[in-house]
Amino acid sequence: MKGWLVTSYDACKMVEIEEHRFRHPYADASPTLIDIKGGHRNITVLQGAEQQSMHRFLMRLFGPKNIHGYRERHIKPIVAALIDRFIDDGRTELVHAFSSQIPPRVIMSLSAMDWRDDDLARRLFSLHDTVMRWIGNGNTGVEETAAAAAAAHEITDIISPYLKLRKDQPGDDLLSRVWLEGPQVLEDFSDADVLATTRELFLAGTDTTVHALGNALYVLLTQPELLARVTEDRGTLPTFIEEALRVYGSVQYRFRIANQDCEVAGTPIRKDDVLILINSAANRDPRRYEKPGDVRLDRKNPKDHLAFNAGPRACVGASLARAEMLDALDMLLSRVKNLRLDPDAPAPSFHDHYTRSFRPLHVLFDKA
Repeated sequence: MKGWLVTSYDACKMVEIEEHRFRHPYADASPTLIDIKGGHRNITVLQGAEQQSMHRFLMRLFGPKNIHGYRERHIKPIVAALIDRFIDDGRTELVHAFSSQIPPRVIMSLSAMDWRDDDLARRLFSLHDTVMRWIGNGNTGVEETAAAAAAAHEITDIISPYLKLRKDQPGDDLLSRVWLEGPQVLEDFSDADVLATTRELFLAGTDTTVHALGNALYVLLTQPELLARVTEDRGTLPTFIEEALRVYGSVQYRFRIANQDCEVAGTPIRKDDVLILINSAANRDPRRYEKPGDVRLDRKNPKDHLAFNAGPRACVGASLARAEMLDALDMLLSRVKNLRLDPDAPAPSFHDHYTRSFRPLHVLFDKA
């Protein structure tokens, strides 16, 4: 990857915050990259004041007041319906049946799509996963780039009819809010900018939380004492989720580029050198966390981690991801008991490179 690996908490956070010294690689985005990301006003491509304005807008879309409504109208009904599908069987594979199903369907529901469309939900996740793999490999490889471009164009084809519908018939959903409020966020906000913004909402809302939720389930399934404590005291779930995100966050690393000669953690860095911020290592930095590999329900400041990045490019959908994980785990633990890995099925293992998660998760359970 031809870059410096940055592994400590302090160094990773510093680089992420100081964007004036360490630019996001999309500041130098090629036409191919801009095309795959959906347009030049995709928030990850935007720079400076425009990026800050869009970031504030999207943070408002996923702010506490809105999240409460999203949970009641979108997340909880979807989680309940998915559990209904396997609750009477006494067994399931939780990645296929549960964790990989919730985030794509929630973003579909938030965008006025029919979240009950199984084929569409699976297709959207698969397409976004192809794009994320390409991003994680540094946007390189002839075949990989072609696959990412094809996936991106298909995503656009899927989303476009819904965008047109909400332009003509606004409703109470994310697409309508982007149409209605976007012109107050950026000057000359166009149809192409609506597409670019929506494309990123779908990418962020479809892929990473799938992995984060799967990892949280893995932790519970492999640590029975922890599962018992969380089941008995559901008030510990928010802290558990933060710890699962810290120890097994879905996105393992991020890229930045030095704008000038400098030092990072005492190492000389030259202008235009690539830095690969290993957030998964930073989140286990023993100088920052006592027993960093342990998931602890008594850890102080549990949100003190880099699973969602830091600084001007902190994840705008962090609150939505937390809400999805909270409702998914809470409702599952309320409706099943004696949840355990199936000893006769294939054991889970940690898969992939950029976004990582444990699978499969074959489980047995009793109906509560």
